[in-house]
Amino acid sequence: MFSVILYGRNDSHGYNLHKRGAISFNAIAEVMSDPDDEILFVDYNTPDDHPTFPEAIQDTLTDKAKKVMRILRVRPEQHVHLKARTHLVALEAQSRNVALRRSNPRNRWILYTNTDMLLVPRNEKESLSDILAAIPDGFYQVPRFELPEMLWEAAFDRRDPAGNLAKLRDWSMRFHLNQVVYNHMPMRYDALGDFQAALREDMFAIHGFDEEMLLGWHCDSNLAARLALYRGSVDTLIDKVFGYHCDHTRVAAANNKGRQTKMNDHDRFLWNVSTPYLPAQAETWGWPDLEIEEIRLDRDTAFERFAAGIGAAIKPATEPYRTTNLEWHLFNDLTYDLPHTLPFVCDQVLTYPRDSALMLVGARADFLSHFAVAWRAMGFSGPILVPNECQGLPLDTPGVEAGPFADLLRRADMFIFEFGLATQKIMDPVRTGRPAAPLDEKRLKVVSRLLRQAASMEEETRPEGRRLPRRFIGVNVIYNRFWPLFTDYIGANINPFCGQVLAGSPRIDPSMKGKVLRFRGRHAI
Repeated sequence: MFSVILYGRNDSHGYNLHKRGAISFNAIAEVMSDPDDEILFVDYNTPDDHPTFPEAIQDTLTDKAKKVMRILRVRPEQHVHLKARTHLVALEAQSRNVALRRSNPRNRWILYTNTDMLLVPRNEKESLSDILAAIPDGFYQVPRFELPEMLWEAAFDRRDPAGNLAKLRDWSMRFHLNQVVYNHMPMRYDALGDFQAALREDMFAIHGFDEEMLLGWHCDSNLAARLALYRGSVDTLIDKVFGYHCDHTRVAAANNKGRQTKMNDHDRFLWNVSTPYLPAQAETWGWPDLEIEEIRLDRDTAFERFAAGIGAAIKPATEPYRTTNLEWHLFNDLTYDLPHTLPFVCDQVLTYPRDSALMLVGARADFLSHFAVAWRAMGFSGPILVPNECQGLPLDTPGVEAGPFADLLRRADMFIFEFGLATQKIMDPVRTGRPAAPLDEKRLKVVSRLLRQAASMEEETRPEGRRLPRRFIGVNVIYNRFWPLFTDYIGANINPFCGQVLAGSPRIDPSMKGKVLRFRGRHAI
């Protein structure tokens, strides 16, 4: 019956976003009753190494919300062509159009709202699907009622949407919450963007939201002006449904700078609108030719993929724990526990596109063979690129493509540089490490040289059309002799030794290169 379109990203927009979002997603799903109903969430420009916003809060979502939600992920690389034209990190018009283009064609209605709204049918026996099924064609708004922060934050259980809706029916009268704020037509109500129901065919006819609105604010007003011209009226569902907004004014959102806030031009996009159509974007709105990843929370989840990858590559441990230490004499020891380290490496790549091409430059043969198994089992379809210069690696491993480093460099979407020696089994229970043999040193020098080349040549060797820096992952580069090298070239955090992994992008500011790190034990001081 209807597709709800929302957008956002995995950040802290406003105040306590994770709770507001969970409350809203669950409440919207609760008032759906048609099998075709769906929540389309466009996750716009979340960093590649983060999960999407709904994935980050999925443990707080109901099974129904997970079932009806489709996540459309717009990657930073897909936004970067607009970056110079806007100060915003998430764009409303583009997001809503991406979802509209890919919405269920069987649904009659598109409902635009936001990730902190609860929609309450006035008749408890009716769902929102029932309401929209019974009304005539048109363009509908409802007023937005504000919900004080203390109420939703302290008194709502985010996994009890039915209980939250019941509380609102009580509180609305007890706390005098329902105040209708009228606005100039075609903006029948203030904050109209939190409930705009339009026919799907109407939205296609007028070419979606105006994608020239890049400065934030008033996208909803522009849509109302254009749909009012197209339909001839703006109708209301105030007799059928109330909308409540989880107020979040304690902390200003990133797009709210008080009187200095940048906004789309009122005259151009509202008062001077004379046609519902946008011929300049008639063929391009919603990026129809762009492949947009879709993520589900009810199947094939990130954890399921992670567990499948690790399960295929390594066996469960047979002892309660293993030991290592940070003693100074182990600074040159490059052995590490592969089964312990592999999950941390997989964690670094899991959120990236599944068709990514990954270059692996390493010294330890069993690292490549184990990682390749995990890579495929996690659902990645892209190749693992291994330079011919890396001697001793099993290049016949399934999914591995070998070739000269210079040829592979322009194909890679991200990198793993592995500096390690296989652990030597010894009878002494106290770990003493093992020195690198001449052949080991030769292989490690190759890894070091290729890291320097790849990082230094990052801008000129990215794949064609790619504008953002690539991800460099270092394995076994914490508190040993390769830590200074890796952090000279890659901007990475100082991570705990137990994880064994550092990651980041090549340094733009060379001021840290060559800076001497002094050590006490394996710790920098």
